[in-house]
Amino acid sequence: MENKRLPQLCDNKTCTGCLACVNACNKEALTMTTDKEGFYRPLFNENLCVSCGLCEKSCPVISPVKRNDENDIKVFAAWHKNETIRAKSTSGGAFSALASTILNKGGFVYGAAYTDDLHIKHIEIDAESDLDKLRLSKYAQSCTDDTFKHVKKRLVEGHLVMFVGTPCQVAGLKNFLHRDYENLLLVDFICHGVPSNDMLQAYLHWVEKKHGKVNHINFRDKRKGWYDALRVIKTEKDKDIVMRGNNDNYWVGFSINNDLQESCYNCVAQGFPRCSDITIADFWGIGRKVPFGHKNEIEKGISMIIVNNRKVMPLFEEASETLYVVERTTSEAISGNKTAIQSSHRPKSRNTIYKDLQIMDYDEFRKKYMATTLKQKAVKIFREYLPASIVKHIRLKGQK
Repeated sequence: MENKRLPQLCDNKTCTGCLACVNACNKEALTMTTDKEGFYRPLFNENLCVSCGLCEKSCPVISPVKRNDENDIKVFAAWHKNETIRAKSTSGGAFSALASTILNKGGFVYGAAYTDDLHIKHIEIDAESDLDKLRLSKYAQSCTDDTFKHVKKRLVEGHLVMFVGTPCQVAGLKNFLHRDYENLLLVDFICHGVPSNDMLQAYLHWVEKKHGKVNHINFRDKRKGWYDALRVIKTEKDKDIVMRGNNDNYWVGFSINNDLQESCYNCVAQGFPRCSDITIADFWGIGRKVPFGHKNEIEKGISMIIVNNRKVMPLFEEASETLYVVERTTSEAISGNKTAIQSSHRPKSRNTIYKDLQIMDYDEFRKKYMATTLKQKAVKIFREYLPASIVKHIRLKGQK
């Protein structure tokens, strides 16, 4: 029997599910599967392995990725000049401005989109008419599948490419490519962590028993303002349903870290300097400690843009032609986005939540794992039921 060295891959607790290793394997010894919790993982076939080591070199956990120069970091608050685009966006529309700049140059943009059955998967777009597919935050793990191979193909062809993903997905892509490409813009975001698609599908199945087939979900509908976003589903009858109270249990589970991927509790890709060219996020807390001269804009959503690599400043400046941009400080950015530098806390309930998801009735499951505290209930009532005008008045008063 041939004596060969087998790769030492991550275990389920450390694997990020970025699938860089699967994309790197030219012999298909690694293929995509899901683990018992529903997270994307590599499946190893020893018989096809030729011990090339590409999988290990591509893994951002086994082979930590090269990061940018910390001296390059610049932080901006931004919001789109087009109010329609801003309203469609999770925060201020920074993603749309960057993506449109790439697309208008004949480039390609990769990001997370909902499939027809509301799973989440990375796709490629080449037209602004498809930007809606990539807008809005999706609060579950996105399947990258063979996306990294497609990105490399476009880069080698000479096309301009923008890839948007979680910090670990960006790190995985950067390792997979093994070199820098001048025609690649890597964009990550401040990440709280990701639940599995199994968790999302269990929730949607429960919702559909009550309301019928769900066609779309918006976890951050801003009809009551940016800070007080609502979870809104759209049914096949084209009816909007706001998921209030106990119906908002998926969001509660996510917010209290109950159902995140194990590696999210010890993220290898967070912190500064980052490996992405640009980081985007909600600029939470803007104006609370440092005066902000545009406080009337806050309720519509403010994006945070962190330029991590000076080489992309010309492209950022071009994208900024469609944005209002105000330079801010790194300390202010971090103060409202702690997961930029530290992982989400792992609660004890994480030990059993996915096991119980498989065996418990969902109503019992949500009561055990996704119940709100009295304080959380009070905040939710404030956000969900008070008129938007009163909420905005209270928010603005707190900015003074």
